[in-house]
Amino acid sequence: KVQLINDAYNAVVDAVLGAEAEVGEGREPCAAILATLKHIRIPIVSLDVPSGWDAESGSSGGISPDVLVSLAAPKECARRFLGRQHFVAGRFLPYDVQKKFELNPPEYPGTECVVAL
Repeated sequence: KVQLINDAYNAVVDAVLGAEAEVGEGREPCAAILATLKHIRIPIVSLDVPSGWDAESGSSGGISPDVLVSLAAPKECARRFLGRQHFVAGRFLPYDVQKKFELNPPEYPGTECVVAL
């Protein structure tokens, strides 16, 4: 599987586990997918929290993405992200949510909905 993915694609989008998933979720098919993602050579783009990471503390045997796209705001685990590029997508985050969680979103130029950090 790993060689097929490396040969057939230019990148992989990691949206296997959501932010609420337990770290090290060993149930199939997630365990097999994560095992495969750990061995591919092409870039991985993770959405919000890289699969296999704890949203608070960071990596715990999970994958090592090249790109992280944080949704709404970076999670605490993003501090441990060592990839090439980090983006945040969350232009339309309601003011009440920003205030409640003490968020300071970046400026989004023009009509952009994603910004590089």
